Amino acid sequence: LWTGCMMRDIMLKAKPTNAARFVWMEGGDNPANGPYGTSVRLCWVMDPERSIILAYKQNGSFLSPDHGRPFRAIIPGVIGGRSVKWLKKIIISDVPSNNWYHYFDNRVLPTMVTPEEAKKNKQWWKDERYALYDMAVQSAICKPSNNETVAVSGEDDDNTVSVSGYASNGAGVRVGRVEVSLDKGRTWKLADIDYPEDRYREAGHIKLFGGLVNVCDRMSCLCWCFWKISIPKKELLVAKDIVVRAMDERMCIQPRDMYWNVTSMMNNWWYRVAIRKDGPNVIRFEHPVLANKKGG
Repeated sequence: LWTGCMMRDIMLKAKPTNAARFVWMEGGDNPANGPYGTSVRLCWVMDPERSIILAYKQNGSFLSPDHGRPFRAIIPGVIGGRSVKWLKKIIISDVPSNNWYHYFDNRVLPTMVTPEEAKKNKQWWKDERYALYDMAVQSAICKPSNNETVAVSGEDDDNTVSVSGYASNGAGVRVGRVEVSLDKGRTWKLADIDYPEDRYREAGHIKLFGGLVNVCDRMSCLCWCFWKISIPKKELLVAKDIVVRAMDERMCIQPRDMYWNVTSMMNNWWYRVAIRKDGPNVIRFEHPVLANKKGG
């Protein structure tokens, strides 16, 4: 939970001209190519549903240096690279930021642009159409965990295994459904979804960490949700894997395959957990990624 002022209120005091289109932000750091900076659209900043703020507290405590002390931008539903830390300067402009990091980071270039072409022709990076802002709809399986085993016997016909995970999306658009398949996408099962963010929305205005929680003032969904489904053991015994996909309320859906791009960004294809047979009646779940320490 972030505490701060709405960036919209700062813009209203600044009174942008009709030509204003973008809000530039620059940090107080000094990496190799100068202070980190980027921009977002002014209309997003002015939209209360976007909930873009200048934050000075995180979960009730003043920001630590690692998290951007004394001020940072918080731009929900958008890649983290737009939420500038150690915020030092805001500029209102009619064009996107000309900062080195705005151009040469956080871009999804067309798939035919090779590393050699991207290095040779800088104009690819300066095309605002390829700038990465809103996150894409995404889901993943958390349970069963990697290398977890389940024994299945003839008496377990009615027993189930709980499969669960998370889903998220950008732009404040709610995840509308999560589906699980045991046959590589030929048929699907609909999972149940819980939106923890709604608990704050239902609570109305409440005081927490010394500030006012105002989630009830907006309809946009800016946080991840959790899904789960119970699957019969006998179905898992004959399946090769479990795959999951999510769809948002705009009907944008996770793709089966990746969109190759030179920066390898925004890859949100189906998450797959393989089912291995460790014996005639024992199955083991194998994730595509491994925890870097025991337990997560």
